[in-house]
Order: sequence, then C-alpha cells, then structure tokens
Amino acid sequence: MANLKDGIYHGSGSGNRGEVKVSVTVKDNQIKAVHVDDQNETEGISTDALKKAPELIVAKQSYNIDAVTGATISFQAVEKAVKDALLKAGDPSGLDQKIDLRTAKQEDNEDYRYLDPDKIHFEKETEVLIIGAGAAGLAAAISARQKGKAVICLEYASSYMLSDMTLSGGYYNAGGGTSLQKAQGIKDSKENWNNYLKAVGQGYEDPDMREVIVEHGAEDYEWLANDVGVNFQEVQQIGNEEAMKKYAVPAARSHLTVEKSGYGLSKPLFKRAQKLGTEFIFNITAESLITNQNNQVIGVHTNKGNYRAQSVIVATAGFSRNKEMLKSFAPDFAVGESYGSIRQMGDGIRMGAQIGAKLKAMWMPIANSIGTQSGDNVCIGPLCTAWTKPYIWVGTDAKRHFREDMYFEFASKKIASLDQGFVWLLFDEGMANEMPTAFSAPAASPHLKREVEDGYFKKAETIKALAEQIGLDSTVLQATITKWNNDVLKGQDTEFGREKDLTAFKPPYYAAKLAPSTPDMAGGLSINRRAEVLDNQDRPIANLYAAGSTTGGWRGMTYPGCGMGITNAIVFGRIAGVSAANNATKKVDASSGASQHD
Repeated sequence: MANLKDGIYHGSGSGNRGEVKVSVTVKDNQIKAVHVDDQNETEGISTDALKKAPELIVAKQSYNIDAVTGATISFQAVEKAVKDALLKAGDPSGLDQKIDLRTAKQEDNEDYRYLDPDKIHFEKETEVLIIGAGAAGLAAAISARQKGKAVICLEYASSYMLSDMTLSGGYYNAGGGTSLQKAQGIKDSKENWNNYLKAVGQGYEDPDMREVIVEHGAEDYEWLANDVGVNFQEVQQIGNEEAMKKYAVPAARSHLTVEKSGYGLSKPLFKRAQKLGTEFIFNITAESLITNQNNQVIGVHTNKGNYRAQSVIVATAGFSRNKEMLKSFAPDFAVGESYGSIRQMGDGIRMGAQIGAKLKAMWMPIANSIGTQSGDNVCIGPLCTAWTKPYIWVGTDAKRHFREDMYFEFASKKIASLDQGFVWLLFDEGMANEMPTAFSAPAASPHLKREVEDGYFKKAETIKALAEQIGLDSTVLQATITKWNNDVLKGQDTEFGREKDLTAFKPPYYAAKLAPSTPDMAGGLSINRRAEVLDNQDRPIANLYAAGSTTGGWRGMTYPGCGMGITNAIVFGRIAGVSAANNATKKVDASSGASQHD
C-alpha cells in the first residue's frame, strides 16, 4: 500500500533523445495527474506515447504498464520519470503493479463461420473494410476511395503511427528507371530489376508476385511522390547488387525519404486517405472473419462488435512478435527480438487460416537481419558493416567464429548456427559516441546512456569486468581482444580475413547481445495477382483480399534491399484496394468525410 505525502513532485527518466521530465500530482496516496514538462523525443513517432502514458498511468494507478502506443521507449521514459517523482513523495508500494494492455483478449469463443447474415447484428456496413492502417492498408484505402467506394479502416492502435512503415528507415525500393533514378544518372530497366530479383530469389519467390512488383514498383514510386506527396531525397544502393552482378547490372534502388524515417511515408499516406474520406476507427481489434453459409466473407468480428462489408482487405502485420508461432515456423528468430511493431502477432494470418486460407513461406523473414535488445519489447539493428570504430562478435565461448563484415542476411544465419543462437557484440567508446547513427530505427539514445542504465547494454572499464557482466570466461575474452588488437597492428585479420574496420579497442568497453532479428516475417496468406486470398486449392475466397506482411511469397531466399517490404505493401495494397472496390457493387453512403472514432 502506498504511503505518499500530498503534493506535486518532479521526476525524470531517460528516453531516446535525452531526459523526459514530468510533474506528478499526488493526493490521498493516489496519482491524480501526470504532466510531461519537458522532452526531446522524436516528433510524430513519440507524440502519441507521450500523450497516452500520463493518461494510462492515472487511469490504471500504476507506472508499470505495457501498452501499444507506437513509441515504447518514450512511453517507458514517462513511466521511469513518474517512478522517480513518486519516490520523492514517499513509499509508492502498490503503484508498480504490472499491467499488460498489449494482448488483445477475445470477448467470446463463438465460431463466426457459416452464419446467416440476417441473424447477425452489425455495428456498421460499408463497401470496403480494411483491417490495418499500415502501408498496405493506407494504400488500399486510397485506391478504393479513388474508385468511389465507401471505406472503413480498423486499426488496433490509437493512431496510424505504430506500423512497420512508420518504424522503418524510410526507404521505398524500386527499379526500372524511376524519375529519381534518372535524375541521379542511374541506369536501370524493368528487365534488369527482374533479373536481380530472380537472382536473389533463387526460385523461392512467387514468380507472379515478383512480376507484379516489377511491373508496378516504379509506377507506384511516382504515385507516392506526385499523388500522395512523399518527399524523396535520394536513391541508395543498399542490397546485394554487387554479389549478383553476374545476373544483373548493379543499380541503386532504395529511395530514401527526406525525413530519413518511415514517418515520411506514413504521414502523407494517412493524410491522403483521410482527405479522400476514409473512415478510421482506432483502438479496435479484429478477431475473426465472418463468413456466410457458403464460406463467403461478409464482415469482421471485433472486440467492439461486428462490421459488415462487401469486400474485406486484411492488411495486418506478420508474426515476428509471436514466440509460439516463431517456434513452429521460424525457430531461429525465437531467440532474439523483432525490431518491428509490437503488434506483430499474426492476427490476420490466423483469421485467414481459420476460414481455409492457404499459407505460404511461413519460415521466411522479411530480412534475415541481426538485432540487439535495447529495452522492454524493443530491438534495434546495428549497422556494423558501416561502422568505422572497433567491434567484434564472440560466442558463448568468448571466441570469434567468423568475419563480421559480411552481408547481414548471411551473418544472421551464421549467428543462428552458434551455441544458443546469439553472439555478444563488443565495441568501445568510439562507436558509443557516434550513436544513434550506428544503429537503425528505432534509434538508440545518445551515447547509449539509456540502454546502459536499463541494463540491456553492458559497459565496463576492463575486459575482465565486462566478461563478468555477460557471463564469459574473462581469460578467453582477454585473449580474443588481445589477438584482435595485435592483428590490427599488423593490418590483417589473421583468423577470418575480415577487411573492414580493422581498428583496435580502447576502454571503456561495451557489450550487447546480438541475435537473428527481422522487422517482421514474410510468410502468410497466399494471394494471386489481384490480391485475392486463395484457399488450399488455390481458389479465391470470395470477398477476401490481403496485402503486405500478412501475405507470403513476395520475397525469395535473400532480401533484395532496404525498402522492399514497403514496396510489396504499397504495390499489392493499391491492387487490393482496386480489386476490393471492383468487387463491391452494392451502393452505400460514400459521401461522408473522413472521421475517426476512439
């Protein structure tokens, strides 16, 4: 039971961009109000978290809440600041009760298949119903509205800012000669791009999906730039192009937004969909697809009632946050953490499978990447191949096992093969001082202050002390570091032939657990060229469409390069919107403007 003195108390907690400061009003041993006084978190991405955290802490009377807000680190910074303030007020016992709001619980165990629609109560009816407000869902909403159809988009989170697109680095991957490629003097063609995708796919990709992406990828880039209003800055070559030059002429295809963040994609897409009249309903969880007696999809059951539609588009996330699904389909990724949206629980895939949808490539990640856990439910990707200061990877035996400067797709598989499926990433103050640029989104805090404070990254003045923190043999680890430093003096990695970043370690030293990770999985519902969901006999399921991370087959054995997951979502999202609109024939009121419901 809390024993607090009434008053207003101030506290602070480390966020991603420094200290988050709050004032907390306490009365009668309760938290009466929380106000964020000062913060430097990323505008847009953190806005919702900084608003929701104080509200939830007061409502739940706890500063220990797991919630989906779109910026986990910023949310947790508010919680730490509130705890700091309450400790100044006295004993906050009981106000630290663990509350998990992340997992949506179904309200009932009813079967929503093969029902008589005349016997079901529907909250609303529309022509096109979309589940998910990410890249695929927003692209679909825009396309369906441009076809004149009434559209409702259901989103689990409290805003559109939680999607993988928002959390991404802000790339869209397109070849074939986009206007930006031409402006930079980059020579490319659809045939050349197709050859490259075939080379990295190695036959594991769905050829129909590959051809559709090649056919529409450049066209959809122009659509994003000119119709939607996305501002692109430059095209970069961030893939496996050089290794595949035998099959295709290397060309830069990763188009980067001016914001250098997925926010530069998600905001204009949402604003465009909203302006066109899409009705968004936030804080709602889709739980089951509703089918009639002929197994035709007629709507969606949610935690807030049933919604009827002539066409339903599933545009939810994959399952990289669902440990049980990972253990079944992709056990390598069950070791670490996903660095994508916290809501990647495979909901859309599960709902589709329940009515007989065919699943494809469930073992395949969007990218065989590597990540380090930097907070509760937060993982970041170290861009090691771009580092210019010392770093090495060691296994549980405190020894190096391979060169670290390989393409991340290969590195992920190598790490997965080691004892316990992870390595320790060792580096020194040189890289810590270059943060957050040394890590991909979501960015690390300056000088890794928060990560070290929270215990996810380890820091020590000596190798022996660092070894004790991470449970390695200090003698072996010292020998490994000494060998590396001696090789650096010789200008040659005599163990594995690494060529990049041959620099010696200096104290203090840092360590972070590095494991296979991915922004999301790339397996899911099987679709055709029209984005229709297929059953196990490859027949379209009536009125059901899907796009984005909910679908499988769009990528092959090796990830093509930065932004390809977004490209797949945009291309098939637009197609799904058109297909769903064409399928919806019954007229309902499509004249109302955009609205949002909480």
